[in-house]
Amino acid sequence: MSMSTMSRISGVSQTGLAASRRTWRALVASIALATLFAGCNLAPAHAPTRIDLAAQPNGIAVRPGDGALFVTDDRSNAVLSSSDRSTWAPYTKLPAAAGQANSLSQIAFAQPATLLVERFGFGTAGALFVVSPGGDPHALNGLATDRRRLGLASIGPGRALSSWFVKVGSQPPTGGVSLVRYDAATGTAVEQDLILGLKKPVGIAVHGNALYVADQENNVILRYDLNALLTAPAPSRAGTAFAQIESPDLLAIDRSGTLYTKCHAHGFCSVAPDGTVKSLANDFEGARGVAVDDARHVLYVVDRAKPSSGASSAIRVFPLNTDDTTTAR
Repeated sequence: MSMSTMSRISGVSQTGLAASRRTWRALVASIALATLFAGCNLAPAHAPTRIDLAAQPNGIAVRPGDGALFVTDDRSNAVLSSSDRSTWAPYTKLPAAAGQANSLSQIAFAQPATLLVERFGFGTAGALFVVSPGGDPHALNGLATDRRRLGLASIGPGRALSSWFVKVGSQPPTGGVSLVRYDAATGTAVEQDLILGLKKPVGIAVHGNALYVADQENNVILRYDLNALLTAPAPSRAGTAFAQIESPDLLAIDRSGTLYTKCHAHGFCSVAPDGTVKSLANDFEGARGVAVDDARHVLYVVDRAKPSSGASSAIRVFPLNTDDTTTAR
């Protein structure tokens, strides 16, 4: 073998060895970086995803089956719907309450095509509406109009839970949660108080036999045995403190039992089944309604902009992951 041939082979070997060393060093650095990120519990970065909405949204719901989105709009006193997350159309328009601002609260599907809508009412016009599959709203008769209604959950045909509070003058608010039995065909309803003694119960969510109530004034989420409430001879005044959160709002819960709600002035949090609170975002204008789409592993959160901010309201999208690494998009 000639000296020139040996030199070429040696050069190739040295080059290959250097490349192997570089590759090894890069791999070690990559592992170290990944370990560092894992130790800090950092989630992978995502391009921001938000659905801008030319509205004043508050409540939000996902229709079972097709996953279409429905939101209340206080600007038009209507419920808007979208099947593609970008094109919105009026689904139903609610009758306005004379002499007061529009104030639609939570919405919930009682059946795949029947929507329930609450009106806050400012102490004089609190109401619950049943919206037919064709989009026609009908107010339920027999409910106290002085109750400022906020949270809403359907628990079967003709039965819904409503959270509310009453405020008289400068006195502190007092509130509770009631069972509303209604007949959608006749528009009649009967209300039975299940929980009393709360200050400002806003969000409610049901998971199995557990009822969760967010009492905003007391900065707490309470847990109740729903069956016990439904069969008790008198309303309960003693729930179990499940999680301490500053200023919780409307609630949603996924199939794992994880709760989601506003926290602090600009935050949004999850609450694990053991009560552990985790911050998911802290850059909201104002987190309001929350809706879970378990079938598509997506969480939707209303971000309502203040009129003075100059920003537009939006729906923020969070992927739901089974390993509890839910992150904003």
